[in-house]
Amino acid sequence: MSKSSVVLVVAAAILACVAPRADAARRSRVAVDPVGTWNCVIYGHPQFGDERVLLNFGANGGSQLARQDGDEITPWTALSFWLTDDDGVMTFTDPRSGRRFEADLTRGTLGGSWRTYTLLGGWWCSAADFGAAPAIERAKSTHYMPPLLPSLTATPRYPVQAIREAKQGRAVSCFFVDANGYIVQPELIELSDEVFRQPILNALARSRYQTWADESVLRPGCRSFIFRLDAINAAAE
Repeated sequence: MSKSSVVLVVAAAILACVAPRADAARRSRVAVDPVGTWNCVIYGHPQFGDERVLLNFGANGGSQLARQDGDEITPWTALSFWLTDDDGVMTFTDPRSGRRFEADLTRGTLGGSWRTYTLLGGWWCSAADFGAAPAIERAKSTHYMPPLLPSLTATPRYPVQAIREAKQGRAVSCFFVDANGYIVQPELIELSDEVFRQPILNALARSRYQTWADESVLRPGCRSFIFRLDAINAAAE
């Protein structure tokens, strides 16, 4: 065997050992498995506002979406195949709306951002209380994902430091609501300045939603916050 052939054999052996380890490392970084059906909120569209949808991701890479239409859920529509890269970033596309969705599967919660050529928003999901995608032929939406109904919506206090420094800002928080109506696991998905973080978290802790019977079910929700100094001045007049 020539010297060059020996080098190639050794290199191949090294790659054979390293590649499985690299794949295992990538898998270990993924904290959430998207396969299954999810109750989701899509937020950020200036005309439609928050949209409550069902998303289903198949083990074969297929994905589909069902939309809420009044008090019903529409039949499934096909999306693009969902893909993940070496960093655990999941992508798929809704060809009807032109939205390209992205999620970081290493974060532990299924959700992320969407974008078109001119718009940008986000999406946030909790696991549905059924496994395989149900057959939907204009089913009643209350059977699958009843809307979150607020019973107490607390407003965050404008931070004194932000007033002194003439800071304005905006934020988006996504969270889950438990069967008792409490907000759990809130995350600041967008935050223009850290000074607004704690007032938002305090307001979410004081907020409540209407309750439901099944204590094993968490439902996703999102809220947007805008901090404007002119609103403070108008309230003081």
